[in-house]
Amino acid sequence: MVERLIRLQGAANVRDLGGYRNREGAAVRYKKAIRSAAISDLTAEDAEQLAAYGIVKVVDFRSIAEQSREPDVKIPHTENIFLPIFKEDETQVSAAPRTLMEQIQAGQDAAQQMQKVYRHFIEEDYSRASYHRFIEILLENDAPEAGVLFHCTAGKDRTGFGAALILAILEVDQDSIMENYLETNSNMVQKTSDMLKQAQAAGAPEAMLAGIKELMRADQSYLAESFKAITKNYGDMSGFLKNGLQLSTSDLSDFRKLYTDFA
Repeated sequence: MVERLIRLQGAANVRDLGGYRNREGAAVRYKKAIRSAAISDLTAEDAEQLAAYGIVKVVDFRSIAEQSREPDVKIPHTENIFLPIFKEDETQVSAAPRTLMEQIQAGQDAAQQMQKVYRHFIEEDYSRASYHRFIEILLENDAPEAGVLFHCTAGKDRTGFGAALILAILEVDQDSIMENYLETNSNMVQKTSDMLKQAQAAGAPEAMLAGIKELMRADQSYLAESFKAITKNYGDMSGFLKNGLQLSTSDLSDFRKLYTDFA
């Protein structure tokens, strides 16, 4: 099996979604959908490596504030698409680590905040519209080895749900979807450790350190919260894809043809 992890100097948690098998035995194609944490610190060599890998589009799920603070490094010959998952004026929910940390410092429970984020992926009209557009972008990506890289900041929440959505459309089993989601934890060990060291050096209290650990962790209960919201509001994943994301039968069929292969 081809290794899914793409090793770069200036970005973490960069992974190809290829190789998973669906219920019909078809394999998800490599070099078509690549998930990532922030790409604001890519080296020139990293950018060239991603261009050589076949990346032609970059989809940025972050907020305007996140993008302004840490703009993407340009990958040669790519189209950059800004597609925030949450409204810019949304004050009750955000997946931006800085905003979530501020909420935790204000006394809100970290795990409950994360679960709220994952419910809002399903329940908020704006978020569903953004994910609908994301699938449209992937449908437009019809060249055999042309890849779409999609990312947020940590590459685990907005990006994690985006990856789960792709694999669900491709009819990959839920255990494999959860396995892909949880792989973030092993890929972000160094990044989390660096953040904790910086916070400790700055004299951060224990509550903040605990909050950083929670915010940088992919927890099974978080993604499960999205699945529960899907069941509650749409019956099942099929209902969510058709009625929540407004994807037609032909959209789903075309998507599977583009992103899976029996070879």
